[in-house]
Amino acid sequence: MLKITLPLFLSSTLSIAFASQQLVVVLSPELNATKGSMQRYEQHDQWVKIGDKIPVTLGRSGLGYAAFKEPLKNEGDGRSPAGVFPITSTFGYDQNTTFKLPYWHADENLYCVDDINDSRYNKMLRIYEKSSLPLSYEIMRRPDGVYRYGAVIGYNDSGVKGRGSCIFIHLNQSDKRPTSGCTAMDEAPLVELLRWLDPLKKPQILQIMKSECGKYREEFPGIVCE
Repeated sequence: MLKITLPLFLSSTLSIAFASQQLVVVLSPELNATKGSMQRYEQHDQWVKIGDKIPVTLGRSGLGYAAFKEPLKNEGDGRSPAGVFPITSTFGYDQNTTFKLPYWHADENLYCVDDINDSRYNKMLRIYEKSSLPLSYEIMRRPDGVYRYGAVIGYNDSGVKGRGSCIFIHLNQSDKRPTSGCTAMDEAPLVELLRWLDPLKKPQILQIMKSECGKYREEFPGIVCE
């Protein structure tokens, strides 16, 4: 019997996909597009739309795949990950929040490690002793404010070296320029999204090209591919 071994970060997301009751669908018009749309859904007899479809900003190089297809998502490639992934936590500049998912207060000591040679690769953590900072990292309290509100996409949670790190949903830049590999939107829909996400419903994000949406409708009946 043929045995197929999936990458750790992919096999873990597949199991979450079947348990989820909240789905965020991001559709891109084509592989290298830097703009797309987002629609929220909840699971009832099938997936039912929640709220309005909104515009989103993708990575400067479009989408990259978690496995099986080229181009693969890699560190520093400017591609937002394509596939199905859990949404694991939220973060922001406020000390306290009403968001239901686990929340990281993004103070001056919160970092996300994107150094592929560091044992803490793709981990968000507080580092108080600056001499122990990795060679490369994301400062979570950014001066441009795009991390004032955000959520963590559980891509490459097992930290496979070089396959990408620190993938978020966050605020648009003022000029709505493409991201480094995250998914961005305006403040009002982002805050609405973050308040809606419920850990009991195991929220996930499906991020794909429109041309690939049809094959996902069997797994997620009710989603709209337009």
